[in-house]
Amino acid sequence: MKTFLGSFLLPAFLLASTVLSTLAEDVNPCRACVNLEKCLPADFGNVKELWDCMGGQGPVPVQTVDDMKKWCCEKCLDFVDLPHCEDKPSIAPRPSQSPRPSYNCAGECCDCVHTCTIQPDPHYRTWDNSFYDFQGGCDQYAIKNDIVEVQIATRPRNFYSTITQITVIMKVSNEMFKIATGSPAVNTITTDATYSVSGNQHRIDFFGVPSFIQIYDYSNGLSLQVQGHGTIFSGSDGMCGNWDLGGVNFEDGTPYSTAGGWAATALTSFPLALSWNIPPPDNELLAPAFDGSSPPNPICDASSTCCAGCAFDCTSVRKLQGEESVCKKKCKTIEDRAFRDACKLDVENTGDPSWACQESYLKPVLKPVTPCDFKKRHDEKCKPKKDRREGYICERLGGTCETDCKNKIKKGKLKGYACLKGICETRKKWADKQTCYCLAPLLCPWDKK
Repeated sequence: MKTFLGSFLLPAFLLASTVLSTLAEDVNPCRACVNLEKCLPADFGNVKELWDCMGGQGPVPVQTVDDMKKWCCEKCLDFVDLPHCEDKPSIAPRPSQSPRPSYNCAGECCDCVHTCTIQPDPHYRTWDNSFYDFQGGCDQYAIKNDIVEVQIATRPRNFYSTITQITVIMKVSNEMFKIATGSPAVNTITTDATYSVSGNQHRIDFFGVPSFIQIYDYSNGLSLQVQGHGTIFSGSDGMCGNWDLGGVNFEDGTPYSTAGGWAATALTSFPLALSWNIPPPDNELLAPAFDGSSPPNPICDASSTCCAGCAFDCTSVRKLQGEESVCKKKCKTIEDRAFRDACKLDVENTGDPSWACQESYLKPVLKPVTPCDFKKRHDEKCKPKKDRREGYICERLGGTCETDCKNKIKKGKLKGYACLKGICETRKKWADKQTCYCLAPLLCPWDKK
């Protein structure tokens, strides 16, 4: 199992000693693993003889000869080149019950539970709890992986948009759940999950894991809430974000910036929605957005305006919110700050205060996360010149390579970080050792010594 470290903070002097001691314990013993294949053909009476043959220093790290290869591949692949080790761990058929995430589910976190919510006035809250807005009309992949797929349709209704359709597809059985505002839901899902309905709430619960898809049918549109378990949702990508890496990216993998909050991202998110637009052959929504050509082309438009001459007319949306009941709550009563701000934006855009009574705001499906739950995207400044397995050490410590690191620390611009010059100097295949330094924050809890 490869060591995976995250991005918490620690006083610089303590972190430097912690990380460097970790390297001292791991790197030196790992050098012996390079000689493992040369020594294994011999018949050793005990593991100490094998360790001596390998040129190992210090205490023997395992109890038996059979455990030595496993130890080398799990502990040392990040530090030395070991051709006999598989680059990816094997797939676990069931999730681990260990207290730490197990990165053995096709290389992802089987034990993790993350959440994604997409509100009717399209506010997107992703797997890592970052958030952004899209206020146009487009059929999009919300979640896409090899097991389950969730498609959504957003439609403009002047000054804002709303979710009007959701389709859930079980990829193995090809069973589906489909719903559109103003129409009865259609469900065929019976394999590996159960479907239930209570009032305006539709729910799909997956067998054997704490994972579900929950949909509310409001007068103003639909809301999507997903609690995803790693055995089902690892490898997911789409408008809900990237399960493995955190954050949001375009279909080609390029990261999308969620900086600026709801209002700012509403101005920049159309290219993101366009990249996740569903092609006509794969679109399973009840009323997909196609033009009149043959074969049809998908319609994906940035505007929040609907009219007779617009990309979308106003017949695809229902009556405004608040016509069925009176809401006596205020947005300020919503506990989660991001959703509280989203509610205020909804009221500002529509003049309708009843958004404050929306169940998905008042009872959000929202799990806390840490950077340790996600892999780090590669920092190209730390990219090794030759063998990739020889590099990325700074990155795997949860940090990046920085120029002028010492002065940034001194000026207080990088509080809680340690500038580990020694690591860059000892790795010959790293970038310029005179300017590239490892900027490393706190280790993930389970990796502390």
